[in-house]
Amino acid sequence: MNKARTPSLLLLLGAASVAAVVALRLSQARPSVQMHLARLYLRLRMKHPDLAALEQTYHTRSYPQAAPLPASLRALCTVEESQIQGCRVIHLTPLSASAGVHLLYLHGGSYVDELLRNHWELIEALIKATGARVTVPLYPLAPEHTSVAAFALLDEVYRTLLITTPAEQVVLCGDSAGGGLALAQAMRLRDAGRSQPGRIVLFAPWLDLTLSDPAIRAAEPHDLILRVDALKLCGSWWAADQDARQPALSPLYGDLQNLPPIDVFIGTDDLFIVDARSFHRRAHDAGADVRLHETPGGFHVFMVASVLPESQEVYRQVARILGTS
Repeated sequence: MNKARTPSLLLLLGAASVAAVVALRLSQARPSVQMHLARLYLRLRMKHPDLAALEQTYHTRSYPQAAPLPASLRALCTVEESQIQGCRVIHLTPLSASAGVHLLYLHGGSYVDELLRNHWELIEALIKATGARVTVPLYPLAPEHTSVAAFALLDEVYRTLLITTPAEQVVLCGDSAGGGLALAQAMRLRDAGRSQPGRIVLFAPWLDLTLSDPAIRAAEPHDLILRVDALKLCGSWWAADQDARQPALSPLYGDLQNLPPIDVFIGTDDLFIVDARSFHRRAHDAGADVRLHETPGGFHVFMVASVLPESQEVYRQVARILGTS
């Protein structure tokens, strides 16, 4: 998948009740000037390789390494690192008084790309807004690995985290593929009878690995970053010989009852919004506590460009949701 490194360059431009389900759609708002400039930048810079080139690239690559932490994040936090099942796990603790919230953050990248500087920028903005501690597992990537290895790691990371942190203080969080992975992990924890995290916060989550809703093709021309066929190819590597519609891979089709409160943040020009809206409707029918926050004109995971007014509003909302503002 195209790694979409360009959003980081955009920096140059510049409790509802348990039973309640609220769709927070800012349909009357307009994108900011900064958002328009960011979209123009992406339109000029984004390039999408054909599928043959994509497959060749990923099946001949050296296994990728996560981007180094930026100096600004190291200045903000104490950084510790551990190894769990042979994978790096990064632990970030704000130097200032930390809130009683611990984010377990899963990065995006279509399940095939490493954690990029963009992701560190998003995580840094979350820490500044909430004061939360953050644990970032660098889970195994496809095509070298499948979801089986990732879930084995997440199970152990979560078990280790609960040794020192009450489950109700843990927030499962992620963007794009990491958002789908976070929701799927919450379902797995529930089905296994394990302690649930206190909340789930998702940024533009990939909820259906198969992208089977026909409306997604209609939404694709409005998306500046994602392409359906490339996503499907990456998803097939992640699923391997498993049914791609099972909830662990496509949580859109899972049981949405008895989950923690869920907040989904997404832009209206993100093709994943089709499944986000379907998820919201299904959750409403299941009586779940789920809120959908739509940002007009927002591109895929626009929150990585933290200078955007729309991104700043997302982080303020997250802080209010977590009770840290």
